[in-house]
Amino acid sequence: MTGTGSLDHPAQRRGQAACPAAFSRKSLVAALALALPAAYATEPPDTPDTFDFVLGARVLYDDNLFRLSDSESPLPFVGKSQKSDLIYATSAGIKIDKPYSQQRFQLDASVIDNRYQTYDFLNHPAFNYRGAWLWHVTPRISGILLAEQKQELNNFSDFRNFGQKSIQTNQTHLFTVDGDIGAGVHLLGGLLDVRSRNSEDFEAVGDYSQSGAEFGVKYVSRAQNWISLMQRETTGEYRGRTLDPVAQLDSGFDEGMTEAALGWRLGGKSEIEARLGYVDRKHDNFLRRDYSGTVGRLLYRWKPTGKLQLETSLSRNLFSFQEDANSYFVADTLSISPIWKYSPKTTLRLRYSYGNLDYRGAIVPTAELREDRAQSLQFAVDWKATRKLTVTGTLQHIRRDSNLGDYDYASNSAGVNVQFLF
Repeated sequence: MTGTGSLDHPAQRRGQAACPAAFSRKSLVAALALALPAAYATEPPDTPDTFDFVLGARVLYDDNLFRLSDSESPLPFVGKSQKSDLIYATSAGIKIDKPYSQQRFQLDASVIDNRYQTYDFLNHPAFNYRGAWLWHVTPRISGILLAEQKQELNNFSDFRNFGQKSIQTNQTHLFTVDGDIGAGVHLLGGLLDVRSRNSEDFEAVGDYSQSGAEFGVKYVSRAQNWISLMQRETTGEYRGRTLDPVAQLDSGFDEGMTEAALGWRLGGKSEIEARLGYVDRKHDNFLRRDYSGTVGRLLYRWKPTGKLQLETSLSRNLFSFQEDANSYFVADTLSISPIWKYSPKTTLRLRYSYGNLDYRGAIVPTAELREDRAQSLQFAVDWKATRKLTVTGTLQHIRRDSNLGDYDYASNSAGVNVQFLF
């Protein structure tokens, strides 16, 4: 379901996990890293054949809907002084996971109606889907054909037009090939098309389309440990944007990324996943908007018992965010996520994350570049009441501190989500 429960930086809605509190969804820079993973997971998952209709309902309380600092009031912007709101969401959808011979077909689609009790101008529907064909020509040649769409409200942490409702729609189309040539060696390739648009102008992020290809090689050991080396090249176009030499808002860009990645079991109870890459983005006209640098992620997963799991990750990512005082930012992130399966029906999850966001690439003289520190703490309980009925409760605290005071805020939220399969 969409809403304001996931409190993210808008630039992150392009495709990769990144910094907490300020954002947690997708980014222009990292879309390829997720949509074209270094190790294509083409083997059918170990799940039963399913075909379910899904009904869902959620209630969420948010005490700082517009992401304002303690001293600010929304009254001048929206005509009311209340910072909090109750958000109700209802959904209906379908889930299919169907194997057929060597093939597997998957579909997860839903229509969601989001309603705000106080600020009803933010009411909006959303249509989300993910359809995938995990295909095999032979046991040695396989791949993925995928189409995905996500629609959600741009939250107000950086979209500061408080009286407007901006809905962001992200679409991904993907085709990958994994060829096993023997001795554990795989040749990989892929094609990707990503499109993103906002219902209201949001120049810092911008509507865009981005397409390209990836190729590389992967080695898989008998123990299913693997290592890969990939090269990605894409071309992007900002849609509906007029070339602006004053604000230096460009019409397009080229982006390349070289990436090494691995997945390794350290023993029966722990494993690591790692990637290290170098990204280089060059714009068509305004070179001052260009950026490049090292990106990567290290994840350690520990399962001391069948009921307990702990994940710890460190990451660095670069994200395009174009204003006068910055062209992009560097996000360094630490996250810790314990999961405890308390009983066969109840799972408890805790996640703490801390991130430092360093904004760079000013195109005008700037006395002080923006730097944010973001923290997030979330607690969730999943209760599987029956095989068909799941109830999830969440509590979340988010805080962002910035050297530029206008960007400070803290928020608390609590929600309950119910999902029924039939």
